[in-house]
Amino acid sequence: MQTSPESPAAVRTVSQAISRWIDRLGPIWVEGQVAQISRRPGASLVFITLRDTAAELSLAVTCSSRVLDAAEPPITDGDRIVVHAKPTFYAGRGTLSLAAREIRHVGLGELLARLERLK
Repeated sequence: MQTSPESPAAVRTVSQAISRWIDRLGPIWVEGQVAQISRRPGASLVFITLRDTAAELSLAVTCSSRVLDAAEPPITDGDRIVVHAKPTFYAGRGTLSLAAREIRHVGLGELLARLERLK
């Protein structure tokens, strides 16, 4: 993209370019601690704030309520989890998030989930 003070790019053009670039990224596994789960009654989309366990960083995660409800035991604030997600960029707000396809517990939570499946 060629820009200058005399010929700047419009916000929509930059936002759309960022969105197209991020859309080319594939899904990844990310580990972190659940800082907050925002679930609205009747809504199918859930918002999770995933915090890094060693640094003051966090990422927004979105998933369907079906994906969140599939985790056993249930995911709650403070849990350490791994998320299989695709980075997405919402051009309308200029925000980056991870669209989760699967969520698993880490450590003891994962062990408990495996034991529960064996019952």
